[in-house]
Amino acid sequence: MSRLKRTLIVLFVAVGLASCDAMTQVAQMATFAKCNFDFNSVNQIQMLGINLSKGMTKENLNISQGLALVNAITNKSLPVTFNVNLDVDNPNSIAASMAKMDYIVTLNGKQVISTTMNQAVNVPANAKNTISIPVTTDLFQLFSGESADAIVNLAFKLAGASSNPVNVGLKVKPYISIGSQQLAYPDYISLNKTLQ
Repeated sequence: MSRLKRTLIVLFVAVGLASCDAMTQVAQMATFAKCNFDFNSVNQIQMLGINLSKGMTKENLNISQGLALVNAITNKSLPVTFNVNLDVDNPNSIAASMAKMDYIVTLNGKQVISTTMNQAVNVPANAKNTISIPVTTDLFQLFSGESADAIVNLAFKLAGASSNPVNVGLKVKPYISIGSQQLAYPDYISLNKTLQ
C-alpha cells in the first residue's frame, strides 16, 4: 500500500467521515497526487525596485539605475523579488483543491525562502491552473561567497539575460481544511528548472 493511500485512510479515520463535505475535500486533495505539475516560468522580476524586462542586461540600465546598482554592490545588498509560476494540470474527473500550501524555493541549491501561501487553490476537473509563488530575497546575503559580478548576473539571468545557467528549485506541500483541522499532503512535490 502506498504512503499516499495509507495517509488518506488515516485522514478518513481522523475526520470520522463526519460529512460529505469532509470526504469531498479529502478526495480533492488526493486528486493533487494525480495531477501533472510543470515548472512554467519565473517572471515579474524586480531588482532594487527596477522592473527587469525579458532579456534585460546591466547595459540597459539608465544612469540613475546604474548608480543605484553601484551603491547596492558597495553596500553588499541586492534585494530581488520575483514569481515562480507552477502549472497544475488536472486530467481527472474531479476537482483538485487545497486550502494553503507550504513552499520552498532554491536558487543553485541554496534555499531562498521557506514559507506558507495562505491562499486556496482550485483546479477544476480536466483543466489547468497556474499558481504564482512570490519570492523575496537579498542575493548578496544568499550568495555571500560569490563575486559581486556573479551575483548581479544571477539577477539578470532570472530575467532571461545570457550568462551562466541558474537552477531554480521548487517544493510544494498542499493542505486541506476540515473543520478546525488542517491536514497536510504526505510529501513535498519537487520540481526543478534550469534557466539556460
